[in-house]
Amino acid sequence: MKTEKTLALLFFIGVLFKVMHWPGAGPLIVVSLSTLAILYFPLAFYFFCDKTIKHQNLPLSVVSGFFLSIIPIGLAFKLQHWPGAQIYLLIGIITSPIILTTVYVLRERAPINLSVYYNNMLKRTAVSFIFATILYFTPNDRLIIIQHWDDPEFARLKILYFSDPGNAEYERQYNDYIIKLERKDQ
Repeated sequence: MKTEKTLALLFFIGVLFKVMHWPGAGPLIVVSLSTLAILYFPLAFYFFCDKTIKHQNLPLSVVSGFFLSIIPIGLAFKLQHWPGAQIYLLIGIITSPIILTTVYVLRERAPINLSVYYNNMLKRTAVSFIFATILYFTPNDRLIIIQHWDDPEFARLKILYFSDPGNAEYERQYNDYIIKLERKDQ
């Protein structure tokens, strides 16, 4: 669907902006992925089917849409370094193979008019599963290092700060460095 491709493009632009430290990265990532999640849950039956909504397994679409809508939320949380990302991604990693297996088995027994529907579900579920798995097993430290490739000291301080958010010394060092960067930019 064009909507999904557009949202995926916005997501990848947001990731590029995040790595390049350009403004607007966070909103692009959050808006694109949360819109995809919102669309998948109630409208999965529309995205999975071919040109006619009649050719599909409606209960499977609704259940799959619910679980596939969790993955973009986990991706957004992980890339924004928000708490709870691992839980969302884990739910996606656990449910995606179940959906893939179910769809694969049903596709083998299904009439020809449902082949497009099942192929669409297989593609979307597999891509979601791959992204969820990659980000689930990527440590936050590695994401911070990738994001701040041009400032290793800032990456180090951010890793310390996120590893122990209650540590007043790490917070002070992190905030002092941010203030130093802001003064340098002025």
